[in-house]
Amino acid sequence: MENWDDLKFVVALARFGSMAQAARHLRTNTATVSRRIKRINESSGFATFVKGPKDWELTPDGQKLFGIAARFSDELTEFDYSHQDGTSRKRIIRISTLDFLINDVFSLHFAEHLRNHQNIGLELSSNDNIVSLAFGEADIAVRLVRPDEGRLVVKSLGNIEMGIFGVRDCSESQWIGLPFSLDETQEMVNGHNHFGCPPQIRLAGFRAIHNVCVETGLPGVGPKFLMERSGKLQQIETECEMLPRQAWLVYHETRRNDLALREVASWIEDAFDKYVAV
Repeated sequence: MENWDDLKFVVALARFGSMAQAARHLRTNTATVSRRIKRINESSGFATFVKGPKDWELTPDGQKLFGIAARFSDELTEFDYSHQDGTSRKRIIRISTLDFLINDVFSLHFAEHLRNHQNIGLELSSNDNIVSLAFGEADIAVRLVRPDEGRLVVKSLGNIEMGIFGVRDCSESQWIGLPFSLDETQEMVNGHNHFGCPPQIRLAGFRAIHNVCVETGLPGVGPKFLMERSGKLQQIETECEMLPRQAWLVYHETRRNDLALREVASWIEDAFDKYVAV
């Protein structure tokens, strides 16, 4: 096989299943992805993919080729990051996390990062879905559920204390919570148990819940570090124990020796220690 560069198109299409997504990941267009896959089919003498009901699926021969290409890709990535000269060249590290952590933890800690890491840019995106670190959708993820899949480095950042908060002497006949899709989270389970009814108002983020609690006088659920920061809300005692949420820092094993990534991971830990620790 002469065109080794074509292998990355096999890996991307196999991992994403969509030519459009593979093209976005490779920063190219779908026509190029299609052309490269066709070329590798011709050079190998077999079809690597077939079109399934939704996605492109590997053929048995394609599975074998993908296994070789994926191992080669991972090993090359690991070699590349372990042989870079520290953080001397400009890098961008992409962090996938939750909206309230961006707004109320990381956004407060950028001055420290800029003082110490002029050559490391940061790109933070809010994503409730689990992104693929192996597929390069992000470099680092901060999650509230410990992942147990894949070749990942996982480190605990500590607990985020949750609770029910309101203004002094607030009425507890109604309350403010998260969207219906998050009703199984610990804080929403406790909210339902404490108030005995669904929330009157549902909001997508804890910062919004805080603001509406202050404006309306209704109590709401949220993280202690955020809900009490303004001094306008106080925690309401409940009969049910409100278990904390544990935060996890995650990156792919092939990035273990990436010095820039490790510097950013340390920055994330510092931010948690400063703004979340109680």
